[in-house]
Amino acid sequence: MTPPIRIERLSDEFGQYSLVMTCGACGYEREAMPHTLGRICGWDARLEDVARRLRCSKCGRKQCVVRAVPPRKPRGYSSLPK
Repeated sequence: MTPPIRIERLSDEFGQYSLVMTCGACGYEREAMPHTLGRICGWDARLEDVARRLRCSKCGRKQCVVRAVPPRKPRGYSSLPK
């Protein structure tokens, strides 16, 4: 099990994580990379400030909750040499 990561700004952990954004109104969930939001909001933006700016693409409300998840290994990945 991977240890939980603590992300406060987009630049934390050098951007090596994914952001899962969930709408509080309709429950729609979307995943994005911090590099994408860093170009729009600034690389040193706090996650709370980014979440306040986000709008749901399904219902249009500004009730998004953002959480950071560690990167996943691709399917079929093996650390053992062939």
